[in-house]
Amino acid sequence: MKNWKIGIFLSTLFILNSIVWGVILFDHRDFGAQVYFLDVGQGDSQLVKADGANFLIDAGRNDVVLDNLEKILPFYGKKIDLIFLSHAQQDHAGGVFELIKNYGVGAVIYNGEKISVWEPLSDVLNENKIPYFSLAAGDSVGFGENVFKIIWPESGFLEGKHDENDASLVVKFENGTFSSLFAGDISSKAEKALTKILAVKADILKVPHHGSKYSSSAEFLEAVSPKISVIEVGKNSYGHPTDEALERLKNVGSQIFRTDRDGIVKVFYQDGFIKVSNSSVY
Repeated sequence: MKNWKIGIFLSTLFILNSIVWGVILFDHRDFGAQVYFLDVGQGDSQLVKADGANFLIDAGRNDVVLDNLEKILPFYGKKIDLIFLSHAQQDHAGGVFELIKNYGVGAVIYNGEKISVWEPLSDVLNENKIPYFSLAAGDSVGFGENVFKIIWPESGFLEGKHDENDASLVVKFENGTFSSLFAGDISSKAEKALTKILAVKADILKVPHHGSKYSSSAEFLEAVSPKISVIEVGKNSYGHPTDEALERLKNVGSQIFRTDRDGIVKVFYQDGFIKVSNSSVY
């Protein structure tokens, strides 16, 4: 299937349907936005529920993502309207294979790099007639007041020599009440470029690369200035999250949550405040 390089700003359901989103069924019974940081072990997966639509950023490495989604989504609402893949490494994209078997998926957005599991994954997407697109900095996807802005990688970044992790899609979600930055696996090298972008500031940060010492630089964290930081991490041999990353997060005054200790972390806006709960609550 041909990948289309497009800049999308989808502000209404009409615009959604007029491009390629006729396969996406939006349920308007839910209002507001909630961000869930899923407990998928040593991997990444986040769910954004907004105005009846379900947006997934990454899907972990295996079918554990299904157990998480069953705790959040109703049994009659097995749909993921849009998946953002930060990059096609196993611990971020492996869960998509099982997800497609169990959920209706509207479309997939990725960074355009055909690494690791992308080839077999694209085969499955084609077989199931699920469209996919590569986006880069400056592109955005909107639904009502909810906007997902792609702020990294810049167009042309993949053409030069680079680390796979630094090619991660960095996505910023905004809905008028709070903002969340999903930073994939980028290192301090990509972070340095992002600090020059004013749009990097966010209330909530998905900490890059599971709390690696080579990510979450002081400069980057000062630019983002997150009130809440969530580290998606499980049992691993890398020392994640590292003491260095944790210390830098503390130094910017961010409240830190970890999926290996807190389980699923839910962030939402209520009564004028950003609130957090973990999986023991729901």
